[in-house]
Amino acid sequence: MLFETSFLNRHFFLQRLIPLCALLCFFANSLDGAQFQNPTREWWKSEEIRQELELSDEAVARLDAIFQTTMPELRSTYRLVRKHQEQFDQLLERVDVTEEEVLHEVDHLETARAEVNKGRAMMLFKMRRILTLDQRNKLKEYVGRRRNERRTREPNDSQRRR
Repeated sequence: MLFETSFLNRHFFLQRLIPLCALLCFFANSLDGAQFQNPTREWWKSEEIRQELELSDEAVARLDAIFQTTMPELRSTYRLVRKHQEQFDQLLERVDVTEEEVLHEVDHLETARAEVNKGRAMMLFKMRRILTLDQRNKLKEYVGRRRNERRTREPNDSQRRR
């Protein structure tokens, strides 16, 4: 057992576990429902990217078909993640929770998260196969340029603290 069943040891364990879970939730929010409504995620529809990558109408249609086919399942799976997260959060609030109960719910939660990540990875893999090597390289360069532009516009942590 990770800890004895005394109240103090359980309390100490939960004091450590709750902040860790909160941190994991923060990073898991990258799949928040708001992301699914962000039009910039459909990068292949951007005229700028279409021109830069020289994407044909057929390639755009194929990329969009992959996206439209995958997203309903990803949304459904993410709803399951949120459900398990809520159940986990409620479980941690209980005074009488056991280690086994926590581990059981963590298994459910992490399995659901893994399903979301696998689904997204497979969608991106299928999309990548539509692009030629030259288009993938151009996309990588484009993403790098945009990231650098954002970094120069946004203050870094040391500037924000002042």
